[in-house]
Amino acid sequence: MGLPDTIDDLRAAGTAFAAELRDLKARVAVADYGWYPYETLTALPLVCELIEPRYGELRDAAATGIADIGCGDGDLAAFLARFGCAADAIDHVETNFNQLRGIETLVRELRLPVKAFDIDLDRPFELPRRDYGVALFLGTLYHLKNPFYVLENLAARADWVVLSTRIAQVTPGGVRVEDEPLAYLLGAREANNDPTNFWIFSFAGLMRLMERAGWIVAGHRRAGCTAGSDPVRPGADERVFVLAKSRTRHPGLQVRALDGWHEEENDAYRWTARRFSLEVMLPEPAREFALRFFLPQEAVAGAPVRVACSIGGVAAGAITCDRVEGLEFRGRFAGQDALMRLEFTVESNFQAAGDERELGICVPLLDVSHRNTGRLPLRIS
Repeated sequence: MGLPDTIDDLRAAGTAFAAELRDLKARVAVADYGWYPYETLTALPLVCELIEPRYGELRDAAATGIADIGCGDGDLAAFLARFGCAADAIDHVETNFNQLRGIETLVRELRLPVKAFDIDLDRPFELPRRDYGVALFLGTLYHLKNPFYVLENLAARADWVVLSTRIAQVTPGGVRVEDEPLAYLLGAREANNDPTNFWIFSFAGLMRLMERAGWIVAGHRRAGCTAGSDPVRPGADERVFVLAKSRTRHPGLQVRALDGWHEEENDAYRWTARRFSLEVMLPEPAREFALRFFLPQEAVAGAPVRVACSIGGVAAGAITCDRVEGLEFRGRFAGQDALMRLEFTVESNFQAAGDERELGICVPLLDVSHRNTGRLPLRIS
C-alpha cells in the first residue's frame, strides 16, 4: 500500500476521513479533557495545493515513514496510516490539549498502527526513528522556545517537511518587518492569553531561518490576514505553509526535467522539444549555470540553431549554434531563490526524417551514480 496515485485522490480521501472523524468524536468522549477543539484536517486542502507540484516525490518519500509533530489528536497521522504509511504521532503531554488521551482514543477506536510519543521539543530530544521521508510540522513552530534547534535537528532526520506557522507583516507598534529577517518575541500573555506562544517571524525571517537550519524551500502558501498581519491584534493572524527539502540530507545540486522532454534514448541522451523547462534546487547561492548539449549535423545544415533561456520572465542568456559538438549553454540566475524554474526556447528548422516529434536539442545523461539526481549535465557556479 501507499499514498494515492494522484493528489485529487488524496483530497477526496481527506474529505471522507474528516467526516468519519467528526462522527467518531461526536460518539466517543475523551476522558477529563475532551477532544482537541480544532479540526486538523481543515488544513489538508491547502497542504494538497502546496505539495501538488512535487506530489510524486513526497508519495515515494512517505514510504520511509511519516512524523506528525505537534499532532494534536493525531488526525493527520491516523489519516496517513490508513494508506499503510508508518506514522508516528509526536506531541508533549504537558502542552497537549488532553495530555495525549485524544491520540490514544483515536488509535484505539480506529484500530490503526499509529505510534504516539511524548517528546518535549524545548529540551534536547531524539525522534523515534532515524529516518523519515516526510515530517508534518503544522502550527507548532511559534510555540517553541528554540525553533532553530528543532528545525536543524529535523533536517538531519527527514527528507521533506510540510510546515505551518504564524507570521507577521508589522509589529504591534506598526513597524513594517515583512521584508526583514526578524522575529517578534511575545510576552507571556500577549497573544491569545497563551504563554506557550513565543516567536512570530516575518516572512523573510522564516525563510532565513529555514535556509540557515538546513532546508531548501520548494514552495509556500499564505493564509489568513494577508494585509497588515501582526503578532497580537485579534483578527490579524496570518499563517504560512511551507514545503521544504532537507539540504542536510541532500547536499548536492537537484535538477528535475519538467515540460518539453522526450524519453531517454539508449540510456545516453534525451531530445527536448523546442520549449522545455528545468527545475533547479540550489544547495547554496549561485550566479551562473551551464547546460551541456549537442546537435546532429543535419540540425545546423540549413541555418544556425538558437537557444535562449528565461527565469521568472527575465532573460537569462542565449546561444547561437553553427556546430554540433562541445556545445554548452551558459546563463545567469535571476535572483537568489533556492528553487528556480528555467524556461528554454529553441529556434530551429530541423525535423528528422521519419520522426514526428518536435525536436529541439539533445542533452546527454550523466551516470546514475552522479549526485545530480536529474542525470542532466547542469553545472552551477
